[in-house]
Amino acid sequence: MGNSAVVVADLHLHSTFSDGVMTPTELVEQAAARGLQVIALTDHDTLAGYEEAARAGQRLGVTVLPGIEVSCYELGHELHVLGYGVAADDARLWEHARQARERRLRRLERMVGHCRRLGLSLTLDDVAEMAVGDMLGRPHLAAALVQRGYCENFREAFARYLEPGRPAYEPPEAFPVVRALGLIHAAGGIAIIAHPRRSLLAPRLLLSLLRRGFDGLEAVHPSHRPAVRQYYTTLARCHRLVVTGGSDFHGTRPYDETNFGTVGLTQEEFHAVHARLSAWAVL
Repeated sequence: MGNSAVVVADLHLHSTFSDGVMTPTELVEQAAARGLQVIALTDHDTLAGYEEAARAGQRLGVTVLPGIEVSCYELGHELHVLGYGVAADDARLWEHARQARERRLRRLERMVGHCRRLGLSLTLDDVAEMAVGDMLGRPHLAAALVQRGYCENFREAFARYLEPGRPAYEPPEAFPVVRALGLIHAAGGIAIIAHPRRSLLAPRLLLSLLRRGFDGLEAVHPSHRPAVRQYYTTLARCHRLVVTGGSDFHGTRPYDETNFGTVGLTQEEFHAVHARLSAWAVL
């Protein structure tokens, strides 16, 4: 699954509108070059890049689903919820994007303060210079640390300073999963638990999440080995949930180039997702 057959759909991609390195147009161009028929742009907490991606998709013959990855934080866990098929002009999602941007700025201000107390000469403006869009996050702070010569690469920046438990880390502000579900469903979309393995979701926590009204589970993800993918696929089917997947491409990690176009859904797997997206006439 995902690697053993032809991949036609990648439903987890990030652009410069959040923490990716490619513009929406460049992502679609790369998707077309790699033989993908369907993609979803799932920038963190924003839909701002969708219209550009959709225009490029029409030109290049790639269907672009409107998507979003909503960042949640509750009970000490950082969780991500993917939304597919949402109305790209939904006012509540755009208001969420505004509020999420403010929360991220407050968090980064605190993390920059931690860095300064560690003797690292950084400002929030230095971090903002690393982003094309205005949805700032830890990757932009990592890029600033690299640009200033404090770290050699992203991996070192996270390992030394920005991961939980490291001296510059600051947890996100609370945002419960139920709010993400409400936003996505009210906008006409389906809600998916993103990369459960990478999020370190213990079985009991994952099962409790599945009962909250999710529509699917991202079983196909680069952090999931074949046996793990099969486990999550079986779990999803037992709960009558759709299985989704994608490369989670950002362009900032060595394995991103390899995964883009090779980690995703086959045509049969995507049709199961499409069946839940009745408003979208694709494939």
